[in-house]
Amino acid sequence: MMSSAFVALVFNTCLFLLPLAAAAAVITVVRDHLYDYEYNDQGARALRSRVERLNADLIQIDFDRRQQWDNLVAGELMDHDIAAARGFLLSGRSMLASRDAGTINGRSHGGANDAEIETASIALLTPGTRARYQATVPLLSRRAASGQAQTRPVEVAPPLGDQRDFELLARSTLSDGDADPMQFVLTGLGLGLGGEFTPRMALGATVLLEAARRPDYPTGLSNEISDLIGQAVPVATFRTMALAGARGGAAGAYDNVAAAFRASVSADRVVAVKEILDSIGAIAEATTPSGAAALLTHASTLRDLPRVKLIALAAGDRAVAAAKRLPRDGQLIASARGELTMTRDLGAALGVILLTFLVLIFITGWEVFLIVRRFWERSQEDSITGGELVDTFNQPWRGL
Repeated sequence: MMSSAFVALVFNTCLFLLPLAAAAAVITVVRDHLYDYEYNDQGARALRSRVERLNADLIQIDFDRRQQWDNLVAGELMDHDIAAARGFLLSGRSMLASRDAGTINGRSHGGANDAEIETASIALLTPGTRARYQATVPLLSRRAASGQAQTRPVEVAPPLGDQRDFELLARSTLSDGDADPMQFVLTGLGLGLGGEFTPRMALGATVLLEAARRPDYPTGLSNEISDLIGQAVPVATFRTMALAGARGGAAGAYDNVAAAFRASVSADRVVAVKEILDSIGAIAEATTPSGAAALLTHASTLRDLPRVKLIALAAGDRAVAAAKRLPRDGQLIASARGELTMTRDLGAALGVILLTFLVLIFITGWEVFLIVRRFWERSQEDSITGGELVDTFNQPWRGL
């Protein structure tokens, strides 16, 4: 029989170890980046379904779902947003009533691919919207006939700026040290002054600048990106280098500011900026530049960026439609779910958590059992003695 002191010691030890082990598990996951939002076909299908259900929440009146769905498609066509129009059309299986959804599934053979879903869904549009859609939107079935069913035209980013633009931005930065360095730094990176700059990074930079001009651009994300860009090319360092290298008052000349920019670059910070721009560029390639900018407005911090990228890769046009119309309440970001990679360190931490939790349950259950048994024994003794025994100091005695 275990003594009460020993049981209490084990119980308190487990209470102390459990939060420590949980903290170790969390630190291990964050340190080793064990929770990733990697794309895979099975997860993409589930994510597409979740995004479709979020789009279905835009239908407010249940008895006329087809007309509301048609109005959403027509509204995006009037707005010249082809991706969003197709996104709502492809979400019809979740947005429409069960009878219409069954019709789409039947005509598309269970939704084998988006081209078949699009063809089946078009038939449910009103004649006016159907004609406008077919005249405006490049149908996926036509791409299928040409062997390009699942490909999207490669987006080419407009130039971030030429040498003259960079020189003007540099002069403005030299005269105003408190100016936002984003446009200046991105233009310099686009000119190759911070090392290799791929077309995808350039596309990401264009999308980032577009998102930053939106009134719904989240403050937290804006501050984090601005801080990182400011650290990649510190404005104070750039000004010092540019003024030190100036001759004859030509501090703002392109050759001088370009050399000062290169000398001011923080290599590790620039790598981080380029990784962010590459991710944003990938989001734009999977959707559209304007759709990617709308998706960025749903991210609260940089930690949400991998989720946004996964949503774009998995849901495509459906994600564009959702990003435009859904409220910025975190639901769209929460629809992306990652996968946990198990390692030895994480397994050890989880093992300690499980062991301490089981010990706590066992001790608690044992104590409950002892209490129940004590009450049962007392009830038995009371029934035998007719209630003449008195319990005091845990010892029964009989009154004289």
